[in-house]
Amino acid sequence: MGMDISYKKIAFLASFLLLCQTVPAQETVSRKVEKSYGLTNNGELLLNNKYGDITIKGWDRNSIKITVNIEVSHKKRENAKELLDRVAITTRVTDDLVRVTSDINDKNTSFFSRYFSKVNPFDLDKSNIKINYTIFLPSNAEMDITNKFGDVIISDWEGKLKANVEHGNIWINDALTNANISVRFGKLKTKSISYANITIKNGELDLEGSERLRINSSGTTMEIGTVASLELYSSKDEININNVTTIEGEIKFGKVHINTVGEAISLSTVVADLWVYKIDNPNSRIRIDQESSELNINIAGQSLIFNATLEQGLLRIPKSFTEIHTDIINKGKKIRKINATYGEGPYGEFILTGLKGVIILKEN
Repeated sequence: MGMDISYKKIAFLASFLLLCQTVPAQETVSRKVEKSYGLTNNGELLLNNKYGDITIKGWDRNSIKITVNIEVSHKKRENAKELLDRVAITTRVTDDLVRVTSDINDKNTSFFSRYFSKVNPFDLDKSNIKINYTIFLPSNAEMDITNKFGDVIISDWEGKLKANVEHGNIWINDALTNANISVRFGKLKTKSISYANITIKNGELDLEGSERLRINSSGTTMEIGTVASLELYSSKDEININNVTTIEGEIKFGKVHINTVGEAISLSTVVADLWVYKIDNPNSRIRIDQESSELNINIAGQSLIFNATLEQGLLRIPKSFTEIHTDIINKGKKIRKINATYGEGPYGEFILTGLKGVIILKEN
C-alpha cells in the first residue's frame, strides 16, 4: 500500500514538471515616452489610444505633461522587441491644441501587406501589449479621449469632456459641468455631471446626479441618483433611479424603478416594466403610451383628471376614483375609453394609451 502511494506521488511530480517545461516563459520589454507642452485652461487635448489605461490628473499649471509606459510580452524576446519598436506615439501641437495618437505600425508597408492586413488584421493573441498613459493638464482644459481595450481614470479635473471607450471602464472622481460619453462593453462610474449625454451599450452606469441628462442605452444596468431632467431611450436595460423631476423618452424590453418623480412623466413603453413609488407634485403631468407592458404607479396624494384609451389589457384603479365613465369604442378589438377624476384639485393630468399590458394605479 505504501509503495503504491509513493509511486503515485512520483508520477504526479513527474507530470507536473513536464507540464511546466511545455509552458513557454514570457519575455517582457518596455520603454517610456515623456513629453511636455504649453497648454492653458482654454486649450484642448485630443487622445486616441488602444491596449492600455489612461490616467488623467488636473493641475494648476499652464502646461501638459504626458508619460507613456509601453510594455510588450512575448515568448520570444526578439518578437517582443520588434513589436515594441513598431509602437509609435505621435504628438501634434497647434496653438492651444495637443493631439496624441498611439499606433502600431505594419512590418511591411507594401501594397500587398496593407491589403492582407485588412483581410487578416494583426494578430495580438500571442503577444501582450500595454500602452499606458499618465497625463497632467490644466484642470479646466477640454478633453476628447478615445480608448479601446483599456480604462480611463480622471481626477482633480473639471473641464468639458468627450470620451469614447470600448472594452474598458471610465472612472470620474470629481463633478463635471459638461460631458458627452460613449461606453461599449464597460462601466461608467461618475460623480454628478450637470449636462450629460451618455451612450452606453452592454455595460454598467453609476451616476450620482445631473441637471439635464440624456441616455441612449442597451443591455445595461444603471444606478442613477438625482436628476432634474431626464431624456431616456432604453432597450433591454435594468434601471434604478432615486429621484427625477421630469422624465421623457422610450423604454423597450426593460425594467425601470423610480423611487420619486417630482413633476412629470412622458414615456412610451414596449414590453417593459415601470414602477413609480412616489410622485411629489400633487397636480403632476403624466402621459404614457404602452404596449404589452406592466405599469405600477403610486398616485397617493395626487389630484388628477384621468383619461385612458386602451385596447385589451388590464386596468386597475383605486376605489377613490370618482366620476368614472367607460365607453366601448370598438367591441371586436376591445378598445375602451375611460375618464375619471382623482383627488380634490387643482388637477393635473394622467393620459394613458396603449395595447394589452397591465396597468395598476395604487395609493400606497
